[in-house]
Amino acid sequence: MKRSVITLSVLLATSFSSTTLAADTHQHRFDGVSVDIPTLSHDYYLGENSGATHFWHGDTQDMTFIPTGGNDAFDAESDKVHPQLTAHSKKMDKGLFVYKDKFYQVYGYGLTSPMIVDGDKGLLIFDPVESVDKMQAVMADFRKVTGNEKPVAAVMYSHWHPDHYAGVRGIEGVENAKIIAHDTFMKNVVKGSMGGTGPALGFRVDYSLGTLLNVEEGGRINGGLGPDFEIREHSLIKPNTLVEGMFGKLEMEIEGVKVEFKHVPSEASDEITAYFPEFDMLFGSEVIQGESFPNLHTIRGTQYRDPSVWFPGVDMLREYKANTMMLSHGRPVNGAAHVDDTLTSYRDAIQFTYDQSIKAINDGATQEDLIRQITLPEHLVNHPWLGDFYGSIRHAAKQIFVGEMGWFDGDPTTLNPTYSVEASQRYVAMVGGKDKMMDFAVDACDNGDFQWCAELATHAIRIDLNDMEPRELKAMALRELGYRETNNNWRNWYLTSAQELDGTIDYSKKINLQAPDLMAEFEPSQLVNALRFSLNAERSQDKHFTVAFEFGDTNETHALEVRRSVAQFHKDYQGEPKATVKLTKTVFLGLLVGKVDFVNAVQQGYIQVSGDATAVPEFFGLFDKPLESPKITLR
Repeated sequence: MKRSVITLSVLLATSFSSTTLAADTHQHRFDGVSVDIPTLSHDYYLGENSGATHFWHGDTQDMTFIPTGGNDAFDAESDKVHPQLTAHSKKMDKGLFVYKDKFYQVYGYGLTSPMIVDGDKGLLIFDPVESVDKMQAVMADFRKVTGNEKPVAAVMYSHWHPDHYAGVRGIEGVENAKIIAHDTFMKNVVKGSMGGTGPALGFRVDYSLGTLLNVEEGGRINGGLGPDFEIREHSLIKPNTLVEGMFGKLEMEIEGVKVEFKHVPSEASDEITAYFPEFDMLFGSEVIQGESFPNLHTIRGTQYRDPSVWFPGVDMLREYKANTMMLSHGRPVNGAAHVDDTLTSYRDAIQFTYDQSIKAINDGATQEDLIRQITLPEHLVNHPWLGDFYGSIRHAAKQIFVGEMGWFDGDPTTLNPTYSVEASQRYVAMVGGKDKMMDFAVDACDNGDFQWCAELATHAIRIDLNDMEPRELKAMALRELGYRETNNNWRNWYLTSAQELDGTIDYSKKINLQAPDLMAEFEPSQLVNALRFSLNAERSQDKHFTVAFEFGDTNETHALEVRRSVAQFHKDYQGEPKATVKLTKTVFLGLLVGKVDFVNAVQQGYIQVSGDATAVPEFFGLFDKPLESPKITLR
C-alpha cells in the first residue's frame, strides 16, 4: 500500500517570505499565515558597537554591552523554525552587560546568565551556569574583558535547580568562598536527584530541554531562557551561609558591598533574591523567569507551582522600587519605570491566568476547556517578557485545574477508563483493522492535520510496538507539529519523541542528575534514606529485617527496616539490626553509583559486617536501579 504525506517544507517551499511593516514589527508568512515579529521598539536601547541584536530593556544611563562573540542558539531563518523562535534566538549573542562598572551579567553562555559583582577585594557571583566547563568560559571571558583578577568571595545559589548551581566548580578558588542559599536548598536538591523523582526528572529534562537533539533547523533552536541547556559536568558545593525560614532575610556586607538576601517563594519554594541598597540594584533570580511567559507548570514534571504564591512574590520585588534589575535568565532591565512595568506585567499575567482559570473551573470548565479558553489580554500577550518560548499559558491553565481540583474531570467514565492499549486495540478493530487505521492517519497528515494523524497512528503502534510504519508516520507528524511551535519545551518534546519512535535517538548526551560530585555533598542520612525509593515491592513482600549502616568517618549510624514491601528509614539508629555494615561515606557512595563492589570491599577491609553477614547481600538484592532510558512515547 503506497502512502503519501505532505510535509511542512513542501507546504512552505514557495510561501515563506518576510516584509517590513513598521519600525517595530516584521511580518512573515509561515505555514500559510501571517506572523508578526516584534523588533526594536522605543523601550529598548541598542548597545554601542553591538549590532542589531544586542539591546536591553529600558534606559541607556549607566548600562553598556560588551560583545564577546558567538551565539550557541540556532538563529538562521528556516521553514522548520517558527519565525518568532528565530527572532528569540537572535537575542542570545554572548557578551557582558555592565552596570555602573560594578555589576556584570555574563550573558549567552547557557540557560542561566550569572551576575558578577566587583567587591573591594573579591567577587560576588550569583547563579553559576549549569555546567563546569561553561562556568569556566564565563570566568575566562569576564577576566579577559575586564582585566579583573580578584578572587571569588561569595557565591549565591538562588534555588535548587541545577542551572543555578551545577557549574560552581568552574570558578577557581571557590572552595574558600561563602556559599549562600536558602536553608531548604539541600533538602530540595536531594529530593530532585536520588532522593525522590530525580531519575524521572533526568530523562524528562532531556525531552523538554532538547539535550539529546543537535543544534540545527530540525533540532534544538534555543533553551527558551538562554541559548541552550547542557550539563557536561555537574558539580555542587554545599551552602555554608543560609537564609533561614519563610520570607527570611539575611543582610550582609561582602567585600564592601551591602546585600539584602530575601526568601521569595515563587518559581521554586526555596528561591532567594539579592538587593543592593547602595546602588538601587535588584537581582531578581527566577522570580521573573526570563523573557518568556513563566513556567507556572513545567511539562518535564514538578510539584504544583502555586500561582497564588508566585505573583505575591513578584510584589515583594516591586516593593524595592529598584532602578535596575538583573535576573538569572534574560537581559537586564534599566530604569525604575521599566523595572516597574516588567514586574507589574509579569505578576499580572500570573494572576490573570490563575484567577481566570479558577473562574472557569467554577463555571464547570475541564482541563481541555481551560487550555482553549484562557488567553492573555492583548497588552500582556504583546509584552516583550511574556512570549510563548518557555512557559506557556496553554499548559499552565491545565495544571491549575490539577493543582486545585485534582486529576478527576468530573465525568465518571474517566474514573476507571479502558486501559489505553486495550482501547487502541478496540478502535483499530472497530475501523476495520490496522491498515484501515493507517489510511485514516495518512489522510489526516496529507490534509495537514498532524495532531489527528499522530493520535490515529498511536492506536496502530499499540497493536505492535515493533511495526516501524506507524512509528515513522507518527514521528513525521510530531516533527511537523514541532516545526510550528514557538515554545521550546513543546518543540523539543515533539522532536525527541519523534527520534524515540523512529529509532534515531542518541542517549549519549543524557543528563545525569545523580552525578558523583553532586551526591558527595549529601549527608549519610540522606544517602541511606534515598534507597527506599528503589525497593522492589514484590521481592520484599515477605521480608522483615533491618540493616544498619555505621559511618566511621562521621560517627553516625542510620538504618533501613524492610517491612513487607516498605522500607522505613531510621535516623540515628540505636536498635538491634540483623546486620550492621561499617564503612565510610565515600565507600557507601561508591556502592550506590556502582563504582565499588561489595564483596571486594569486604575482602579488602573497606567494609566490615557484624551480625548476620548473609543479610547484607539479601538486603541489597531487594532494591532495583532505575531504568537508564525508559520509553516515554513508544508505549
